[in-house]
Order: sequence, then C-alpha cells, then structure tokens
Amino acid sequence: MNKRLRLYCSALLIFALLVGCTSTGPGGTRNPSQNVKLDSKAAEINMRLGLNYMQRGDYKVALDKLQRALKQDPYLPSAHNTIGILYQRLGEMDKAEHHFKQAVQRAPDYSEAQNNYGVFLCQQNRYLEAEQRFLDAMKNPLYSNVDQALENAGICVGLIPDATLAEQYFRKALQINPNLSKSLLQMAELKFLNIDYVESKSYLERYQAISPWTARALLLAIKIENKLADKDAVASYSLVLRARFPDSDEALQVKKGQY
Repeated sequence: MNKRLRLYCSALLIFALLVGCTSTGPGGTRNPSQNVKLDSKAAEINMRLGLNYMQRGDYKVALDKLQRALKQDPYLPSAHNTIGILYQRLGEMDKAEHHFKQAVQRAPDYSEAQNNYGVFLCQQNRYLEAEQRFLDAMKNPLYSNVDQALENAGICVGLIPDATLAEQYFRKALQINPNLSKSLLQMAELKFLNIDYVESKSYLERYQAISPWTARALLLAIKIENKLADKDAVASYSLVLRARFPDSDEALQVKKGQY
C-alpha cells in the first residue's frame, strides 16, 4: 500500500464517543483499598459536560470539566475514555494513552473505550496492538457498533499492510451494515489494486449511492473507467472532479494525466 493510500486510510478511523451511563462505566471496578471520597453523580454530570464541550470544540472548558470529574470519581471509566480522546486531540499522547489504559483496565467490557484505544494505537502505527483492541471491543455481546470496530480493524491492518485480512474485516462489517460508506470505498480501492476493475466499480457504485462524491472517490472512478477503456466515463468524471474539487491534488493528478 503506497504512502498516499496509507494516509487516506488513517483519516478514516472512527472514534466512538458513546459513554457509559453508570458511575463506574460498563463493567467498571473500584479499588476499595484507596480511601477516596467519591461524588459519582457529580462526576457523571461533569463527564457529560466535558464530552459536550469537547464535541463543540471548546477544549479548554472540556478539559476542566473532565479533570473535575476524575477528582470526584477517579474510577469512572467513561471520564478516562473521554479525556483520553481529548488529550489525543491536544497532542498529549502519553496522557491520552494513560487514560485509555485506565478506562479499559477498569472496564474490560467497555467496548467504546476499547475501540477508542484501538484508534489511538493505530494512529501511533501500533497496528497489531490496535487490532487486538478492536477485537476486544467486539467481545461484548451487547456492543451495538460491531460494524464500526470491524471497519476500524480493516483500516488498521490495511496499514500494516495486510490487504487480505483488511478485506476480511471489511466484508464482515458490510455483512452487518451494507451501507458503511468507508468500507465500501475501501473495498473498491482493494479490488482496484487487485486488478478486479469490474468488482471495484461495483463497490464504488454502492458507495456513490449512499455518499456524496469526494475527490478521492472521483479519482478512483476515473482510474477504473480508464482501465475499462470507457473514455466517455473518464471525461465525465474528470469534469465533475475539476468542477467540484478544482484545487485538490486529485484534480491536479488528472490534469497531468497521471491515472
């Protein structure tokens, strides 16, 4: 897998921002030997406030709320999970990993935290460790986003690169949810690299039916039609690419005839 495709894959990883509703999180555990005065209800409230502020992009207030939540209840997995995401966004990777580890250690069946830790590890190029976290996320029979964990696993192992295993994960993800646009586009990419242009086109058509065109997808469409010797389709897709994404690298590549 070339550098361009690796960067593209990396951007597709999905964080799960869902958090547990209980004071300890899913399957959470506490250490009774530590004499800590807990205020679990207040911690839960501050955790949710922190999540809301983070989603709105107000990281300073989000960090304050989440730090306050952990002071009120140091054992709250959802607070560790959420502040882990925030620290990663702030570029403080050591702190991010510390809190992800706390979340999954205190609640091994907390699938959202396992998934998020996997995303973190994958973006740190620790692909095999990341894959295991995605698999751990899927062990919980109550986890409702198995399709996303499978998709993330596929993206991550594709960066090793292990195209065969990546395809297996994407297929399983699409069996659960046939409308996963990222998995459909990934499959179209993989089929193109495997010189199966008809199958690649089929996946891309499924992708286009549920997702708006991107420069990346249009470039793939141009490449496919070029291999299938459909000059009219190449010209049509090229026109759309130049019109919608005139300043993109993909448009420049097509302008130079590099497809």
